[in-house]
Formats: sequence, C-alpha cells, structure tokens
Amino acid sequence: MLTRDRVISPPQKRATAAIILAAFLVLSCTSLAQAQTISAPYSPVLPCDFVESLEFNGTNANASVTEQVELGPRTTGSTGSAALRSVIHAQLPQWDVTNNTYTEDNITFTNVVATLSPEGSDESTPRVVLVAHYDSRDVAERDPDVNRTMDPIPGANDAASGVAVLLELGRIIPFMNLGYEVELLFTDAEDQNYSSGSLYGAKAWVNAQSDEEVNRTTAYVVVDMVGDEFLQLTHVYPGDVALWTTIAPLAAAIGLMDTKEDCNGDLGRDIVNLSISTGVIDDHVPAINRGIHAIDLIDIRYGEGAQPFEGYWHTHEDTPDKVRAESLRDVGLLVELGLRSEAWIYDFRALENSEEDSTQPDDNVQGVNEAEMDVERHTGLAITALIGVLGAMVLMVVLSLSVKLKREQ
Repeated sequence: MLTRDRVISPPQKRATAAIILAAFLVLSCTSLAQAQTISAPYSPVLPCDFVESLEFNGTNANASVTEQVELGPRTTGSTGSAALRSVIHAQLPQWDVTNNTYTEDNITFTNVVATLSPEGSDESTPRVVLVAHYDSRDVAERDPDVNRTMDPIPGANDAASGVAVLLELGRIIPFMNLGYEVELLFTDAEDQNYSSGSLYGAKAWVNAQSDEEVNRTTAYVVVDMVGDEFLQLTHVYPGDVALWTTIAPLAAAIGLMDTKEDCNGDLGRDIVNLSISTGVIDDHVPAINRGIHAIDLIDIRYGEGAQPFEGYWHTHEDTPDKVRAESLRDVGLLVELGLRSEAWIYDFRALENSEEDSTQPDDNVQGVNEAEMDVERHTGLAITALIGVLGAMVLMVVLSLSVKLKREQ
C-alpha cells in the first residue's frame, strides 16, 4: 500500500496558522468579556499588596455573637437593645461614638454612629460607611412552632453577625492609618414587625445627611446575616453597579471565589458568587435612593441546603451554634482588604457635577430595582451580542480557510 507522509505545505501552514489565530481571537474575545473590570468612579487596585497585613479575627467576632445573644432580645426599645448600645460604646474606645434617637410613626429608635477621622480631615475628606443593624427581630413568624411565632428571636445571625463584624473591624481600623474617614453605622428598627415597614434607622441616617456628606461618601457597605456555616455571598440588587465591580478582585485575592486564583495562585472556595443575583430590601436601599454608592453583603440562605429566606431565618433556631467564626472571618477580611487597599476611595470632588455617576436617587424602591436590572441586563446583552458577531465572523473565516485547505490538498 502506498502511503503519503503528512507533510504540511506552505499554503497549508498558512491556513493552519490562520485557523489557530482565529480560534485564539474567539477565546480572547470571550475572556475579555468575562474579565472583571472596575467601573468608574473606582479604579483598579493591587489587593495582593495588602493581604499579608490583614488582621481580622473571626474568633473574636464569633465571641461577640454569643455575647450579644446573651443580652436577650435586642428589639427596638428593649433593655437588651440599650445594653448592646453600651457594649458598642465600650468596645470602640478610639472612636467618636454617639447615639442618635428619632421618633417616626410613633416608634422611637436609636442609631449608634462611630466615626474615625484622619488628622486634619475636613468636609473634603472622603468617607466610607460600614453598616449593620443591631436590632433583633421581635417576632418569629417563620418558626415551625405556631405557639412561638409572636416571640422575639435570638438573632445570632440576624443581626448579631453583622454587628460582630463591625465591632472587630472597629478594633483594628484605628491602627490602619487610613487617609480617609470611616463611619460605623449601627442602625435600629431595621427588622421589626411594623405594619408600615422597617428600615427606620437607615432612613433616618440618610435623611440627616447634608448634600456635602452624601457627596463625600464614596462607599456605603451593609453587612447583614454573614455568619452562616454554609456562607455564600451573591450579587444583590438594587445595588450600585460600580461599587459591585470592586468586590470580585478583593474576594479572589483572599481565596473566596472558586473560579479565581488567590494571591498564592490557588483556586479559592465558593464563598462569593456574583453570577447569582437576588433582590433584597435592606439598609442599603435608602442610601441608594439618596444617590449614595451602596451595596449589601448578605447571605439570604441560612442553613445547609436552605432556599432564599428560609432555613433558620426568622425562627428560634437562629442561635450562636449556627454561626461560624470562619464565615465571619471571610466577610471581615473582605471588608478589611477593601479598606486597606483603598478600593472604595475616589476623588468625589471631580464627580460632583458629573453625569457618569452610576447611582441615581429614586424614592421608589421598585424603580431602583428595575433600573438596576436594566443596566445589568443591557450590559450583558451587549457583551453577548458582541461575542456572537465576532464569533460568527471568525467562524466564516475558519470555514473559508478549511475549504481552501481541502482544495490545496
């Protein structure tokens, strides 16, 4: 039998090279579309430069969860609520801590605000606000025991976990020598069973802000329900589009994304998955409606295999044994890295009259939800369409080259 050696002729070499190049272009376009980019007004940072400096202690935060629950229910106006305010003051000795009391709809509630400013700061100093509600829910409407549904819950994850993260951050932030102001906002009356709704503390804080204070707030990050043993943080809307783009690089750097390598080159764990989007009404919404860059770091699935807003959520099983130090540490390190790397700082003065701001104030929550989803949906469709067009063009080139190659053979 006669055989022919597979020697590639010069025309075939050119055709083969072109096919390889075409395939590379397809992969490159896809990778570019999937790459994480930082949206204005934020800028890319090098989070790996700061990872070795991280200090957040999950064990300390976990102990705080138990301490808070042992105070009893921290419902608005309760003795437990007052006791927790005293704890917050005592644990933040280097901060300027104040209680701000309001009355709305015949409900009296108190926010605790802790501020730490760099030396020489003024009204032009950027500010990052970290937020957690400290009130525990006054009813357990989702508890399987119908005889206990009107009793207040222990509130270990909702909301002692968020408070614990802020308190541990409050311990280490004074030693970071940050060049901007940080505010720890502990809101009250976020989660009470009022017929007229909740979020009273966040709304009161937002309404008390001057336009100058709003403008210099470069990030408003809510931390809520972050202690679950099976922690997973997902994208939450409404939420500031630009601020969300800063989260993936930070999470990847400390190994919280199983599709990304950390700073040591190892694939991370599946803790942050921003490909999943969920609508959540939380303390970030009033800030968004005022035009502040705000997002919500929250895990709405509480317990192994739990569906959204199910599991131990709003039941008497929301106890400290369901909370894990590792989960608190993951979230704490994520926020700490954002602070240390200045991922959330920008020159707000250059944006005061700019229309490029990705957040628009809106008094209607549903309107914010729709606008946010439209931006993300249209962006995704544009990228998909671009990839489709490029893919079709490359495919045509590949087919043409294949036909030519066969003819030359």
